[in-house]
Amino acid sequence: MWSSKYGFAEETMTQVLRLVPLGLALVLVHTALPIQAQPSLQLQTRVSTDSVVIGERFTVSLVATHGEGTTVAFPTPDAGPVVFGNVDVLDRSGIHTRRLDNNRVADSVAYTATTFSLDSVRVPAVPIQVVSGSDTSITSAPARRLTVVSVVGPDAKGLHGVAPPAPFPRPLWTWLLLGLVVLGLVAGLAYLWWRRRQSSETAPAQRPLQEDKTPYEAATTWIRQLESYDLSDPAAVKPFYVELSNALRVYLARELEVAALERTTREVVDVLEARPDVPTEAGARIRAVLELADLVKFADAHPNASDHEKALREARAALDTIEATRPQHSPSTENGSPSSGPAPPEAVDDVASAG
Repeated sequence: MWSSKYGFAEETMTQVLRLVPLGLALVLVHTALPIQAQPSLQLQTRVSTDSVVIGERFTVSLVATHGEGTTVAFPTPDAGPVVFGNVDVLDRSGIHTRRLDNNRVADSVAYTATTFSLDSVRVPAVPIQVVSGSDTSITSAPARRLTVVSVVGPDAKGLHGVAPPAPFPRPLWTWLLLGLVVLGLVAGLAYLWWRRRQSSETAPAQRPLQEDKTPYEAATTWIRQLESYDLSDPAAVKPFYVELSNALRVYLARELEVAALERTTREVVDVLEARPDVPTEAGARIRAVLELADLVKFADAHPNASDHEKALREARAALDTIEATRPQHSPSTENGSPSSGPAPPEAVDDVASAG
């Protein structure tokens, strides 16, 4: 009984042992089915063009398709040639996530790139970090190759010189600045012309000389009228010296036939110094008066009251000195009365010494 009993137990154990491999196989199959059912990671490398010119920009897109519980990380654009090889990455877009069917997710980024390689360039297998639960791994997207089109013609031989710079339109502010400079120059010239004209117009019109008066009489009358000028007013100083200078120049033109109205002070003085009939003292006085008048007219000089009085004395003394050496004029008649002649020599000496 025990034997048969034991024999039955032994036969049952043998059958159980025969079923163990089949059970293990079923367990392994049951375990493997969920793994195959999980979505796998798929990586793609897309390039916007098949060929580029040296320096031309193109786009490299990396697409990672994975399950819900997986995240991916793409390289930054400054990773350099260690990651991107001969492709120069300029910029990278943000990660774009798109949900697909069967609980799958597609993450993608776009790199803006260029290259300076010759003939062709290889977009390398870019590494991508994959995080699934507590596991982290690195995988690579497939590599691609682009054709680089040569910019040199097929018949080109040797090196060429540097091309001239391309013309660029001048900015508006350059023309505006040039216009302001030209306007400033025109305004400056107009101001100088106005100043010169103002100086010439400041002097009253030359008084017509009375034909019945000698040059000496007309000049002394002219100078005598200047004594009534109110020289405390600065606006009257320049007209005063213009009148005084004109009185002397008109006298020299009429009496000595010197083109004093058309010549400069230096030229008038040179002519007077070369004339033996003009006393040296008279020439020196005329020079002093004309030079002072030029300083007031053209250099905006501001003489004081004593300078005004001295200029009048010098002008009268110069006229008296020259008139004393000239031949006596025939007396002119005015209402039947003879005109007054030049001052006697004694009076001339007194005026000269006062000057």
